Amino acid sequence: MLKNYIFDLGGVLLDIRMKNAYERFDALGLPPAELEPGGSVYKLMEDYQLGYVTSAEFCQQVASKCAAKDSTRYVADFSARCAAAPTTPRDIEDAWNSICLGVADLKLQALRRLRKMEGVASVSLLSNTNELHWEYCCKNWFNASDNKLTDFFDKIFLSQELHLQKPDHEIFKSAIRELGASPAETIFLDDSAVNTAAAAACGLTTLTVTPSVDWIKELGI
Repeated sequence: MLKNYIFDLGGVLLDIRMKNAYERFDALGLPPAELEPGGSVYKLMEDYQLGYVTSAEFCQQVASKCAAKDSTRYVADFSARCAAAPTTPRDIEDAWNSICLGVADLKLQALRRLRKMEGVASVSLLSNTNELHWEYCCKNWFNASDNKLTDFFDKIFLSQELHLQKPDHEIFKSAIRELGASPAETIFLDDSAVNTAAAAACGLTTLTVTPSVDWIKELGI
C-alpha cells in the first residue's frame, strides 16, 4: 500500500518552458555556445542547481558573459528591458525566472486532498531546482494569496540544499531516510523517465508524468 508520495516540481507541478530563458539570454547578448555542454554558463547552471554558487554570483557571472546587445535580435515582449546598456544581474534574474509559467490551482487543490486521504503518511517535494526558481514559486504560488507551503508538503528536498541531484540514487535514499519511509510504500512522480528509472532502482514505485498522463487521475485524487 502506498503511504508516501514524492513529487517533482518542474513538469509535474510547475508548468515550465526552458526556451523562455534561452531566448531572453540570447536577446541579452549571451553567446549560444555558453549554454551548450562544455560552455561556462552551462557548468555554472549545474553548480547553481547544486547550491555551490549563490544567486548573486550566478546572476553576476552570467551577466558578465553577455556581449553588447543587438537590437535586431530582441524577443518582442522583452525589448523594453533590452536597451543599449550593460546587462545587469536583475536582467539575468528576470530572464531566468521566465522559465516558470505557473502552478495550476487544480494541482494545488489535489495536493491538499491527497494529504487528507486515509492512509497517506506524507506528501513531499523532491526537485532539481535552484534558489531563484524556488523562491519565485513560493512567492507566486505556494505561499501566494491564502496558500502556505505547509498546506501542500510535509517535507521538501531540494538539490541546492542537499548538494545532490537526480538521477543520483543518493538523493532518493536521502529522502527515504529523512521520511523514515519504506521504499515499497513510496511513489515518486517525475516528468523524466531517467529520473523515475533511478527511483525505481532504489525500490520506489514510480509514475512518469507526460502531457498524456494526468497524475491526478492516475492517483485517484
